[in-house]
Amino acid sequence: MFILRIFGFDGLYGQDSYEYLRYTNAIQEYISNGVHPGNYFWPVLYSTLGSILGFFLGSALALQLISCLSFSIACIYILKTIRLLYPNAQSRFFYVLIFGIFCPFLLKMGFIVMSDALALLFVVLSFYFFFKSYYKNTSLAPIFIFATCALMTRYASLFITFPIIAYSLYLVCKRKKFLQLIAASVLSILVSIPFLIFQWNALFEATTNPFLQTWSIANYFKSSFTTGDGTTSYLFPNLVYTLYLFFHPGFIFLGSILSLIILKNYKSLFTFHQKTLLICSGLYILFLAGIPFQNPRVLGLVFPCILIGLFPAFVQLIQLKHIKQLVISIGIFFIALQMFFFSMTFKLIFERAIIEKELTNMIKPYEGNTLYSFDVDLAMQGRGLDFDYKNMFLERYKNFQTNDLILFDPARYEKQWKDKNPMLNWEFIEQNYQLKILETHPKGWKLYQIETKK
Repeated sequence: MFILRIFGFDGLYGQDSYEYLRYTNAIQEYISNGVHPGNYFWPVLYSTLGSILGFFLGSALALQLISCLSFSIACIYILKTIRLLYPNAQSRFFYVLIFGIFCPFLLKMGFIVMSDALALLFVVLSFYFFFKSYYKNTSLAPIFIFATCALMTRYASLFITFPIIAYSLYLVCKRKKFLQLIAASVLSILVSIPFLIFQWNALFEATTNPFLQTWSIANYFKSSFTTGDGTTSYLFPNLVYTLYLFFHPGFIFLGSILSLIILKNYKSLFTFHQKTLLICSGLYILFLAGIPFQNPRVLGLVFPCILIGLFPAFVQLIQLKHIKQLVISIGIFFIALQMFFFSMTFKLIFERAIIEKELTNMIKPYEGNTLYSFDVDLAMQGRGLDFDYKNMFLERYKNFQTNDLILFDPARYEKQWKDKNPMLNWEFIEQNYQLKILETHPKGWKLYQIETKK
C-alpha cells in the first residue's frame, strides 16, 4: 500500500471513493463541532471507523489503511477456517497464498478507499465463528456480532449471512444459550449506534435503492440495462456473470477445473459445511443476478465461501503424480500468473486515480468560479478544490452565466448517457453558448469557459 502511495496512488478513484471520503470528513465534523453529517445512501460503519482513525492519520490514509488491514486479516481467517474444516489436509497455506492473498479482485480491495474489504472481513469472521461454534461448541455470540458488522458495512451481506444467522438462532434454542444471544444483541446494538444516529430520519432508505426496486428474475437473462445510471451492455447475461466466481481469472483461474472435480466427487458436497457454503453462496448469487448491473466488486463479497468450498478439489488436484513432483515450481508460476492478472485489473484503477490528480492540478488555477461537471466532480471536491460545483447528472440546467466553467468529455459519455441529464445538459450548452477551451487533458477531458450566448 505504501509503495503504491509513493507512485501516486492513494486509494481514491471514481465517485464511490470520494463519497466515502466526504462522509468520513462529515462525521469528523460532527464529532468535533456537532454538525450532523446528514443522511447517507450506504451503511456508515466504514466511514465511522475511518473518521476515528482519521483524526490521527488523515481521512484518506485512514480509509485506505482500513481496507489494507481488513483484506490482510480476512486472508488470515480464510486460512483459519480451512484449517478448522480440514484439520488434516495439506497445502492449506499454499492454497490461500495463491488464490486468496494473490486473488486479483480481492487484492485490489485491499488498496482502494471503499468498504469492500471491511465487509469481506466481517463476512469471513461470521463464517469462521459459525463453523467453530458448530464443530467445537464455542460461543455463538461472535456470529451475530460480526454479521451485524457486515450489515452495517454493506447491506447486501445479509443475503450471505442470513442462513447462518437463522441456523445460529436454532442452535441458541437447542443449546439453551440465551445469555449468549443477549450479549450478542447488546453488542450488535452498540455496533449499530452510528447507523441509528446518522440515519435516524431515513432508517429504511436502503429499501428505496433503485437497483433493488428494479430487481427481477427477468434480469437473470439480460445483458443490457437502462437505469438511472444510463444504458450499459455486457458480454454475458447476469446469470452467467454471477458464475464468474467459479471461472473468471480475476477470482480463480483454476476454478473451472476445481468445480469439475467437486462435481465428480459430488458426495463431498453433502457435508454440513459444504451445504452451508453452497446455500449461502447460492442465495447471494441469485440475489445479484436479479439486479440490473454487473460489477465484480459486489461479487467479491461471497468469494471466500467459494474459495473454502473448492479447497478439497485443490487437494485432490495437487496429489496427482506429475503435479506433486513440481508443486513448488507450479506454485511460483501460479503466483506470477496471479500478479499478471492483478496488474491487468489494477491498471485501470491506477490510471483513473492518476488522471483525477492531473485534472485537479489542471483546473486548480481557476478556483473560485462556478464549475459544471460530471463523474470527476467528486474527485475535485474530495481533493479540496474550491468551486461552486454544479453536477450535470443531478438536474437539467437552463441558465448559465458568462465565465462559468464546464469540465466534460462528451465522447466518453455519449453512449451510456444518451438522453440522460449529463448529455442533455452538454447538448444544451453547446447549442446555446459560445465556448472557449481553457485546458485540455490528453485523455479527453476539456475545461471550457462560457463566453457569450449564441
